[in-house]
Amino acid sequence: MLFSASIFIPEKPKFFNLTRSEKLSYFSFGAILLYGLALFLIEHLLDHKLPQYFYYPVTIPLAVQIISATIRLKEFENLNGHFEGTISFKEDSLIINEIGYKYAELENLVVYGNSFSGEKTKNYRYGPMYGNGIENLISFNHNETKIEKHFQLNSERHLDELQNTLIHIISEEKIPFKREYLNFINEEHRSYILFEFLIGKLITEKKIEFNEGFRLIKFNSNKEAQEFKTKYCN
Repeated sequence: MLFSASIFIPEKPKFFNLTRSEKLSYFSFGAILLYGLALFLIEHLLDHKLPQYFYYPVTIPLAVQIISATIRLKEFENLNGHFEGTISFKEDSLIINEIGYKYAELENLVVYGNSFSGEKTKNYRYGPMYGNGIENLISFNHNETKIEKHFQLNSERHLDELQNTLIHIISEEKIPFKREYLNFINEEHRSYILFEFLIGKLITEKKIEFNEGFRLIKFNSNKEAQEFKTKYCN
């Protein structure tokens, strides 16, 4: 087995499906606004000067704001779904819940795998700090039936395993080559030696032009780029 992952079944999130830090943050912020508005109305509209100790309760929601900010540093996004079954890439076939699909029989194949559990979200100021690695998808047609599955990558290493598996399958032509399959490989892994070997092989077999292949690779240095040119540019 080259690669295996858990299948994720998305579910429609419930209304106001917030994480713990988000609930605390919004609640405390709302409390500050409402309490501050009440004090403002009393002092300015009713023209009644309140004693200073009336302002002390504001420190409570402020403290809750600090607590919410602390919680989010180790918080993951809500799953909004459940795991059921597995998806596996083997040498000659894709296995979904023990049902095999030969690579050569797959049509309109799309693989998106660039999200892993523990990856930082784009919530820089509020909300959960980490994602669950469930924004990955495989979709294809088989015998006129469309099959689409989400799956989880549980670590950055798991992501590497998927990318290396995809490069292997394409390189060994387990599935008939199509130019769009190269899009399955993300930007980071285009700097890996395995991807460089794949592009070199495709250029040698005249399946892609040199200039196109050269642009796809993310070389780590000018020396590597020049060595690739010397080897594959005729």
